[in-house]
Amino acid sequence: MKTVFGKISFAALPLAAIAAVLAIRAFAQATPTPTAGEKKFVLQFGTEKEYAEVKSQAEFDTALRALETNKGQYRVRFLHDAQAKPIDDYHPGPGGTSINTDKITTSEVARTEPAEESSAYDPHAVYSVSSNSKTDIQSVLDKFK
Repeated sequence: MKTVFGKISFAALPLAAIAAVLAIRAFAQATPTPTAGEKKFVLQFGTEKEYAEVKSQAEFDTALRALETNKGQYRVRFLHDAQAKPIDDYHPGPGGTSINTDKITTSEVARTEPAEESSAYDPHAVYSVSSNSKTDIQSVLDKFK
């Protein structure tokens, strides 16, 4: 003989499992990041296969840190050199760090290559920067060749 309680618990168990799955999915959703369109100024550079050349990685990092400090947003794919693997979501590390160097070894090619010419070893970047500050955008733009 089956009881009414047994029938109700048998029907409620799958409903409770479905509710638990939906609740877990709702909490697992990532917080959406603001899009570049929410800022006054947007600078887009490079394409998926073509990178914009950076004059100096250190200066570029400083400009990105200043942009982030002023509530700007950026999405940068960074390529250190032609042989390196691109960094998809590039964020510069904290500024002000230094390393003491005892000896620097450079090749003969590096010593004789003209500095004004671009090479495959120059740093490059792709994607976009956005900010409400025109000076922040200009600062990043000035770091490109």
